[in-house]
Amino acid sequence: MNLVTPRIKMIKYITSDLDHFCEVICNDEVMLHISGKGNSRALAEEKFDNIIKINQENEGYGFYKVVLLESNKVIGFSKITPYEEDCLEIGYALLVPYWRKGYTLEMIKKLTYHCLEFFPDKKIMAIVNEGNIGSLKVLERYNYKEYQREDFKGAPCIFLTLPEF
Repeated sequence: MNLVTPRIKMIKYITSDLDHFCEVICNDEVMLHISGKGNSRALAEEKFDNIIKINQENEGYGFYKVVLLESNKVIGFSKITPYEEDCLEIGYALLVPYWRKGYTLEMIKKLTYHCLEFFPDKKIMAIVNEGNIGSLKVLERYNYKEYQREDFKGAPCIFLTLPEF
């Protein structure tokens, strides 16, 4: 199932999308506030194999390439994945030329609406590195609220959730 906004579409990754995935996840600048640095190609390939399995096994959630509708250019990735039994995590990353252009807010809105529609009983949350001020601001702009701070995968992070409606 594709997730579409006025300017972008999020399409589940398939095996032929490895290079698009690596362009984002191996990029040091993009990954600075996610994992600290870009992944090696070998690690990216390992992660991608797991992503493909998740995407094939699950209709309602998974990992998506983010594509501009106007040009069909891949500009990033997004995800909806289980975090805990009653919780889904949204996540995203964009290539640097597409930062501060409103695409992240479009992704957050669409990912959130998708979760609310298909998983109404699940809490929706995001995990953001404390240093990623841009991501924190855009999540807060969409009404996500901080509910805890702790180290996650070796980095100080802020956990945010969308309050109950």
